[in-house]
Amino acid sequence: MVKHALIVGASSGIGLAVAHKVAPMVDKLTLCSRRCPPDLVASIRAKNPSLDVVYERLDVSLLHEVRKFTTRHKDTKFDWIVLTAGILSLNGRTETQEGLDVKMSTHYYGRDLMAQALSEHAPNVSFMHLYPGFVNTGLFDRFPWYVRVPSKIFAVIAAHSPERCAEYLVATLTKPEFAAGWKLLGERGEPLAKTKYHTDKLKNIVWEHTLKTIDSVMKQ
Repeated sequence: MVKHALIVGASSGIGLAVAHKVAPMVDKLTLCSRRCPPDLVASIRAKNPSLDVVYERLDVSLLHEVRKFTTRHKDTKFDWIVLTAGILSLNGRTETQEGLDVKMSTHYYGRDLMAQALSEHAPNVSFMHLYPGFVNTGLFDRFPWYVRVPSKIFAVIAAHSPERCAEYLVATLTKPEFAAGWKLLGERGEPLAKTKYHTDKLKNIVWEHTLKTIDSVMKQ
């Protein structure tokens, strides 16, 4: 049995569905999100009464918060780490207090920093990026009605439920062929071919930019 799983973005949507799905499969589950709904921990524990559930508040868009979390857990052995924190906005660039766009920081820089730091103790770690496709997570609920209504109609027709997405995602965690290495996966967990942008030159450009950006924030 897998011992300890970490779910980031666990308060709703895909993250919450993944937490429910893995609860019977682990001994300990650490949940992180910007907010903690009153029934979050109880709903997870209902799936496995003997489960040790821990909640830690974490805003993954703030790199200093991410660094504090990873430093606190530098000796913690997580068997599975699932990063699902997300934000959907029609606004343009909206800066965090650290000067990064909140969307980019949530979806990329914060995740990258967490993955780098927590992978240091796991030389044989497996990295997987799964594109979830269109998932009806409720993110459109906060939009104006003229965006919310058509989006909800389209979601009923074309979107996966968070529970279905979680099934595909959790299945990839248990496949022996995904136990090591780097995988690019589609919305059903199927392997995808690299695109024309997966060149060494472009990877180096992105990597250098990422390190430079994170380093500049951490020096603040």
